[in-house]
Formats: sequence, C-alpha cells, structure tokens
Amino acid sequence: MKSVFIYSDEFGKFKVSKDYPWLTERSDVTYRRCSELNLLDRDWMKVVKPRTAAIKDLYTYHTKEYIQLLRKADKGVFEESMLIHGLGTLECPAAKGLFKYHTLAAGATICGADLICRKKADTVFSPTGGFHHAGPDFASGFCYINDINIAVKKLLNHRKRVLYVDIDTHHGGMVQEAFYSNPGVMYISFHESGKTLFPWKTGFETEIGKGKGKGYNINFPLPENTGDDEFLWGFERVLPPVAKAFNPDVVVAVIGVDMMFSDPMSHLRLTNNAFVKAVGMIKECAPELLALGCGGYVLNNIERSWTLAWAAMNGLLPVEDESMTFGGMFWGDGLSSLMDRPHFSPEDIRKKTAKEMKRVYRYIKKQIFPILEIRR
Repeated sequence: MKSVFIYSDEFGKFKVSKDYPWLTERSDVTYRRCSELNLLDRDWMKVVKPRTAAIKDLYTYHTKEYIQLLRKADKGVFEESMLIHGLGTLECPAAKGLFKYHTLAAGATICGADLICRKKADTVFSPTGGFHHAGPDFASGFCYINDINIAVKKLLNHRKRVLYVDIDTHHGGMVQEAFYSNPGVMYISFHESGKTLFPWKTGFETEIGKGKGKGYNINFPLPENTGDDEFLWGFERVLPPVAKAFNPDVVVAVIGVDMMFSDPMSHLRLTNNAFVKAVGMIKECAPELLALGCGGYVLNNIERSWTLAWAAMNGLLPVEDESMTFGGMFWGDGLSSLMDRPHFSPEDIRKKTAKEMKRVYRYIKKQIFPILEIRR
C-alpha cells in the first residue's frame, strides 16, 4: 500500500467572512487530529503539499470566460454581469483570495489523480476537494471550480475505468451531467432527495444515464430522517454488486460529512458510525482510491469523521471486539472516542423511511441491474 494525505496550511488562511458556512479549516483540523493519533507516520504513508492547478487544466472543463470572471471576483470586486455565472451571491460571493483557494483545491485533487496515474500512490485523500456543484461556466453551492471533473478526465485520458461514489448529502449534479453518456464512468450517488434539499432538480432514481451511458448512472435519493440502518441497507445492496460488475481501475469517492444528524445543511439522521462503514466498503471496492472531502458544516464532525475515514482507508480502525461496544459500534479511547453515539429515531419514522428506501432500490434493481448483468 502507498497512501498519500494531501495537505497545505494555505487552505485555512482563506476567509470570506466569519459567518460564511464553508469551513476552510477542514484540512487543518483533520491533519492535526491524524497527526495526534499517529495516523500519518506509517511507513507506507506520505504527506504531500499540493500546487495550484495550471490554467490549462482548468480549461479541460471550464470556459475561458468563466475563469477570467473568477480572476476578477478574486479581487473582491462585484460586477452585475457575474450574477449570470453564479458569482456575487450569498453562497458564492466575490471575495479576495477565492481564486487562489479554489485553484489550490483543484491542484490538490489533480495531484491525487496524477499520483495514481504514475503509480506513486494507490490511496489518496484530499480533505479540501469535491466541489461537485460547479458548472463549466458558473459557480454554485460554495463550489467555484469542479476539481472532480478535471481529475476524472485526467484518469480517463490514462485509460482508467472510473467508479465515482458520492455520499455527500447534496447531489453532485454537475459531475453527473459531465459523464451522463460515458460508460467509462460508473456514477453512484447517495444523497438527500431533491424533494427536500438543494439542488432540488437533480438526483432522482429515474436519471440512469443516456446513450452508451444508460445504466451507468445510479442515484439513490434518501428521504428526510434517513438513519444509519436505512442508509446502510441501501448502500450494501447497491455498491458492492455494481462495483463488481463494473470492475473499475480506480474509485473516486466524495465523502462529505453533511449527512450527519447534527449538520444544519440536511434533514438526515446519520452518525459517523454509518459513514465509516460506508468508507470501508468503498475502500474494499477500490483497486486505487482518490477520496475527496466535499461538504460538512460542523467542524467537530469534519475533524472526527475524516480522521476515521483516513484510518479506514489504511486499515487502522480498532477491532470491534477489542473495544467497548454499544449499538453495534465501538467507542472508548483513541480512534474509538471519535465515533458518534447511536442516534435513535422513532419507529414510525424508521418504517416510513424504510418503505421509501425499498421503493427506490426496487427501481434500481429493475432498471439498472439488468443492463450491468447483475443478478440479485
């Protein structure tokens, strides 16, 4: 195993305002906690400092006009013409330093893809990455540059079959759109339904790809109040068989932590117990893994959950039998102390959620599994 943690202290220096929801300290707190727990000092691990993305790399997905507008927005000056490109809004304001921050984030993701392509790493984690809402010529949902699409294009150019797995609570519609007709990318997203959450108009189970890409796009919209058991029920039934059928060369995973019950940006009831199990399953499906942070709006959740995720990617989680158990998971000292305590939902809510989960799974099983030649 060759694992790389991508980190720069430059990320945390960028601030829009004290009230801006996007927490740029995400890399700092994850790096510090991993360091404190000696999770970065194994002989197969390396910490790599990223470089700013080259402009030519940005142009593989974004338009030149849009990149020029980002440079203007980087000066903190708002022009009315920016609004049509999603710039100057409350979620994507014009702010000094934004171009440097987002091109460095894109550079980190590109670095991860490049390390994998050059066989310098088989497991890479970049906490500041996963900006899946940015379009070719617009910003959206705190996302200005779509590092994912740039990196996936690089992987495809190196003849990699890419399995994309996204467990952020918001649907990454612009990644879906970019590869909707491409059978070289298997897209799987588990997210809160657009019936109750941004981006509202995409991410429904009926969106299964088109043309040669039909059957290579799977959305599993989660009803509000989905908890650990319901989420894992669906995840276990979709990811392993699809990954086995698709047989990827590399998995690109977007592991946002805004699905947690304590996060203000969603209506789900997950804990990081289910999150870590999901990351473990993703790792099992990945000959090579590029993991990206994405959303998360509670710093404590970010710090604990992504530290656990890095441990899971490297097979360093404690064995459950060696720790105090409760509700099927472990807590105690060290890594175990980072786990959430179980979060219980009323039985009537769980039954309603489970019913909707089963409906979506039946649709996926009927419409997509036959295309992928999965027998269940």
